[in-house]
Amino acid sequence: MFPTLAAILEETEPEHLFSQLVHDHLSSLLKEFERYFPTTKDPRTAKEWIRDPFVNKPGESSVTVQEEDQLLEIASDGGLKSMFETTTLPVFWIKVMAEYPEIATTALKTLLPFPTSYLCEAGFSALTATKTKLRSRLDIRNTLRVSLSPICPRWDRLVKEKQAQGSH
Repeated sequence: MFPTLAAILEETEPEHLFSQLVHDHLSSLLKEFERYFPTTKDPRTAKEWIRDPFVNKPGESSVTVQEEDQLLEIASDGGLKSMFETTTLPVFWIKVMAEYPEIATTALKTLLPFPTSYLCEAGFSALTATKTKLRSRLDIRNTLRVSLSPICPRWDRLVKEKQAQGSH
Protein backbone atom coordinates (compact mmCIF):
# COMPACT_ATOMS: atom_id res chain seq x y z
CA MET A 1 0.00 0.00 0.00
CA PHE A 2 2.88 2.36 0.80
CA PRO A 3 5.67 1.32 -1.56
CA THR A 4 7.88 4.30 -0.69
CA LEU A 5 7.61 3.70 3.05
CA ALA A 6 8.24 -0.01 2.59
CA ALA A 7 11.35 0.74 0.52
CA ILE A 8 12.65 3.17 3.14
CA LEU A 9 12.05 0.68 5.94
CA GLU A 10 13.88 -2.09 4.07
CA GLU A 11 16.88 0.15 3.49
CA THR A 12 17.22 1.78 6.92
CA GLU A 13 15.86 -0.18 9.87
CA PRO A 14 14.66 -3.65 10.73
CA GLU A 15 10.89 -3.99 10.88
CA HIS A 16 10.75 -4.76 14.60
CA LEU A 17 12.68 -1.57 15.45
CA PHE A 18 10.18 0.53 13.50
CA SER A 19 7.20 -1.12 15.20
CA GLN A 20 8.89 -0.50 18.57
CA LEU A 21 9.27 3.19 17.68
CA VAL A 22 5.61 3.41 16.72
CA HIS A 23 4.58 1.65 19.92
CA ASP A 24 6.71 3.99 22.05
CA HIS A 25 5.33 7.04 20.28
CA LEU A 26 1.73 5.92 20.77
CA SER A 27 2.41 5.15 24.43
CA SER A 28 3.80 8.64 25.00
CA LEU A 29 0.76 10.12 23.24
CA LEU A 30 -1.51 8.14 25.54
CA LYS A 31 0.33 9.51 28.58
CA GLU A 32 0.01 13.07 27.28
CA PHE A 33 -3.72 12.63 26.62
CA GLU A 34 -4.13 11.26 30.14
CA ARG A 35 -2.36 14.33 31.49
CA TYR A 36 -4.67 16.75 29.67
CA PHE A 37 -7.84 14.66 29.79
CA PRO A 38 -7.71 12.49 32.93
CA THR A 39 -10.14 9.61 32.86
CA THR A 40 -10.87 10.09 36.55
CA LYS A 41 -12.38 13.52 35.79
CA ASP A 42 -14.35 12.47 32.73
CA PRO A 43 -17.62 14.48 32.71
CA ARG A 44 -19.40 11.61 30.95
CA THR A 45 -18.87 9.31 33.92
CA ALA A 46 -22.19 8.24 35.44
CA LYS A 47 -24.13 9.99 32.65
CA GLU A 48 -24.35 7.18 30.12
CA TRP A 49 -28.10 7.06 30.74
CA ILE A 50 -28.46 10.33 28.80
CA ARG A 51 -27.18 8.77 25.59
CA ASP A 52 -29.27 5.62 26.04
CA PRO A 53 -31.86 5.58 28.84
CA PHE A 54 -32.85 2.02 27.94
CA VAL A 55 -29.53 0.50 29.00
CA ASN A 56 -29.89 1.58 32.61
CA LYS A 57 -27.55 0.18 35.21
CA PRO A 58 -29.05 1.08 38.60
CA GLY A 59 -26.64 2.56 41.10
CA GLU A 60 -24.08 3.64 38.49
CA SER A 61 -25.73 6.92 37.52
CA SER A 62 -25.48 10.15 39.48
CA VAL A 63 -29.19 10.95 39.73
CA THR A 64 -31.60 11.46 42.60
CA VAL A 65 -33.98 8.74 43.71
CA GLN A 66 -36.92 10.43 42.00
CA GLU A 67 -34.95 10.78 38.76
CA GLU A 68 -33.88 7.14 38.98
CA ASP A 69 -37.52 6.10 39.33
CA GLN A 70 -38.41 8.15 36.25
CA LEU A 71 -35.47 6.63 34.39
CA LEU A 72 -36.70 3.13 35.23
CA GLU A 73 -40.19 4.04 34.00
CA ILE A 74 -38.71 5.36 30.74
CA ALA A 75 -36.63 2.20 30.31
CA SER A 76 -39.71 -0.01 30.67
CA ASP A 77 -41.86 1.98 28.22
CA GLY A 78 -41.88 0.33 24.77
CA GLY A 79 -43.46 3.35 23.06
CA LEU A 80 -40.66 5.61 24.26
CA LYS A 81 -38.10 3.07 23.09
CA SER A 82 -39.49 3.15 19.54
CA MET A 83 -39.56 6.97 19.66
CA PHE A 84 -35.93 6.95 20.90
CA GLU A 85 -34.87 4.83 17.92
CA THR A 86 -36.55 7.12 15.38
CA THR A 87 -35.60 10.58 16.72
CA THR A 88 -32.45 12.39 17.70
CA LEU A 89 -31.31 12.49 21.30
CA PRO A 90 -32.29 16.11 22.11
CA VAL A 91 -35.68 15.70 20.44
CA PHE A 92 -36.32 12.54 22.47
CA TRP A 93 -35.58 14.30 25.77
CA ILE A 94 -37.71 17.31 24.79
CA LYS A 95 -40.67 15.02 24.04
CA VAL A 96 -40.14 13.13 27.32
CA MET A 97 -40.11 16.38 29.33
CA ALA A 98 -43.92 16.60 29.53
CA GLU A 99 -44.23 13.26 31.32
CA TYR A 100 -40.88 13.06 33.15
CA PRO A 101 -39.76 16.66 33.81
CA GLU A 102 -36.99 16.06 36.37
CA ILE A 103 -34.97 13.49 34.45
CA ALA A 104 -35.51 15.27 31.10
CA THR A 105 -34.36 18.60 32.56
CA THR A 106 -31.20 16.96 33.91
CA ALA A 107 -30.50 15.36 30.53
CA LEU A 108 -31.12 18.56 28.57
CA LYS A 109 -28.88 20.61 30.87
CA THR A 110 -26.11 18.19 30.01
CA LEU A 111 -26.84 18.11 26.28
CA LEU A 112 -27.53 21.77 25.54
CA PRO A 113 -24.20 23.54 26.16
CA PHE A 114 -23.03 22.49 22.68
CA PRO A 115 -26.13 21.74 20.58
CA THR A 116 -24.35 22.31 17.28
CA SER A 117 -20.93 21.45 15.96
CA TYR A 118 -20.31 25.17 15.39
CA LEU A 119 -20.59 25.91 19.11
CA CYS A 120 -18.39 22.93 19.88
CA GLU A 121 -15.71 24.22 17.49
CA ALA A 122 -16.07 27.73 18.91
CA GLY A 123 -15.63 26.27 22.38
CA PHE A 124 -12.44 24.47 21.41
CA SER A 125 -11.11 27.63 19.73
CA ALA A 126 -11.89 29.74 22.79
CA LEU A 127 -10.31 27.14 25.05
CA THR A 128 -7.18 27.04 22.90
CA ALA A 129 -6.90 30.83 22.84
CA THR A 130 -7.42 31.07 26.60
CA LYS A 131 -4.92 28.33 27.38
CA THR A 132 -2.37 29.94 25.04
CA LYS A 133 -2.72 33.41 26.56
CA LEU A 134 -3.24 32.40 30.18
CA ARG A 135 -1.18 29.27 30.65
CA SER A 136 -1.17 29.45 34.42
CA ARG A 137 -4.96 29.57 34.79
CA LEU A 138 -6.16 26.23 36.04
CA ASP A 139 -9.88 26.97 36.26
CA ILE A 140 -11.10 28.57 33.03
CA ARG A 141 -14.84 27.98 33.41
CA ASN A 142 -15.76 31.66 33.82
CA THR A 143 -13.45 32.80 31.03
CA LEU A 144 -14.81 30.12 28.70
CA ARG A 145 -18.41 30.97 29.60
CA VAL A 146 -17.84 34.64 28.69
CA SER A 147 -16.00 33.68 25.49
CA LEU A 148 -18.89 31.48 24.30
CA SER A 149 -21.74 33.76 25.34
CA PRO A 150 -23.76 35.20 22.44
CA ILE A 151 -24.60 38.28 24.54
CA CYS A 152 -22.58 41.35 23.56
CA PRO A 153 -21.49 43.56 26.44
CA ARG A 154 -22.92 47.08 26.53
CA TRP A 155 -19.58 48.86 26.51
CA ASP A 156 -21.09 52.36 26.61
CA ARG A 157 -22.90 51.57 29.86
CA LEU A 158 -19.87 49.88 31.39
CA VAL A 159 -17.57 52.76 30.48
CA LYS A 160 -20.07 55.38 31.67
CA GLU A 161 -20.14 53.85 35.17
CA LYS A 162 -16.35 54.10 35.52
CA GLN A 163 -14.64 57.31 36.52
CA ALA A 164 -12.05 58.63 34.13
CA GLN A 165 -8.52 58.90 35.46
CA GLY A 166 -7.69 62.49 36.34
CA SER A 167 -4.61 64.21 34.97
CA HIS A 168 -1.67 64.95 37.22
